[in-house]
Amino acid sequence: MNFSQGAILHLNIDTGSSSTRGFFLADFDGGTHEGFINQPPNVGFLMQSNYENDKRRSTTKTSRVTFRQGSDWVFRIVGEIPGHAGTKTDPNMSKADLLVPKVLAFVGLALDRVPELSPDRVKLVINFMLPISEWTEYADLESDLLSCLLGGFGYNGRHIDFAAVDAKGYMEGAGMATIPPPDITAYVGVCGHKDANFIAVEDGRPLAYPKSKTFEGLGMSSIVNSVMHFTDDVQGAKAVFRFLALMDKPNKQDQARKELAALIKPHRLEQKLTQTREGFNKNWGEIKQRIDSDRGIKQAQAFYLVGGNAPIYKSRFKALFGSAFKPLNGAIKQLSDEFEEINTQWAYRAIDVWMLHLHVTGRTWTPKGVKEYAQAK
Repeated sequence: MNFSQGAILHLNIDTGSSSTRGFFLADFDGGTHEGFINQPPNVGFLMQSNYENDKRRSTTKTSRVTFRQGSDWVFRIVGEIPGHAGTKTDPNMSKADLLVPKVLAFVGLALDRVPELSPDRVKLVINFMLPISEWTEYADLESDLLSCLLGGFGYNGRHIDFAAVDAKGYMEGAGMATIPPPDITAYVGVCGHKDANFIAVEDGRPLAYPKSKTFEGLGMSSIVNSVMHFTDDVQGAKAVFRFLALMDKPNKQDQARKELAALIKPHRLEQKLTQTREGFNKNWGEIKQRIDSDRGIKQAQAFYLVGGNAPIYKSRFKALFGSAFKPLNGAIKQLSDEFEEINTQWAYRAIDVWMLHLHVTGRTWTPKGVKEYAQAK
């Protein structure tokens, strides 16, 4: 393929705590290439010698990046960190320490997917999404990210410089905010890894606090962490999720029970399953109570539910909001049909950033599918 100076690489990235995920669209003379990328969210320190020599650390799930921080070059490992299972990031790292390497690794992974692109002849356009709890820092994070990108950076031993770079931060919910009609009050419930967030939407944009709310500690991690003795916390989380997803369908829980039985000592299994049910019911009870006492959320004219735990809570939110609850079945199906890496659960995690991706690349989603309404250049 022959790329011209007009080539653009669009990246739309969700930097949530459970994973770094998003979409790329390479737009160049002769065609486009689009795809989905997902990488574990972990970031760790790396010695310069390891960055330069340890090619074993470079996989689709693990990346090595280096970038300038002040007058120094720093080295990071991103994704799966050898010797650590699950989601583990150094607690001493600042938000910029976390965001910049996550995004740089994502850029590198996108270039791996479109190897014909020559960065020095490409304009890079990045939109990154931040959790609402980090939104107040978006301007500083934009500046930090732009500085690293404009100065060039290293990815798995390769130095990368783009012809031009744009970077913009968005608050979570920005993608879903493109769906409701502009003349109604809507809320987006984000059932995430750590927290449950309820994002107010007006005039096509998400609103920060105090109209939006965070129910801290009511995500899936609080339930998984209460069920100890997993041999692998990633597999344990998956098994707990399936068990909870089938909680209202006891006749279909056998497989989930078998998976948990392989991870929990037999004499503790029933106790742990009881704790799992109780933990979920306690979380839901607290979420419902807070919504009932919040006039803004309770009176939403449209309510949308997203996030990795949405399938577990879907029937409960539907009963709570009645006709204001707007199912996303069509969008979820289309997203999982278009990208083979995305199943139904992952579609709920990726749908917010997908809607943003469509919007900023000149498209929009309707119940009849994706509509092209502009040429993204």
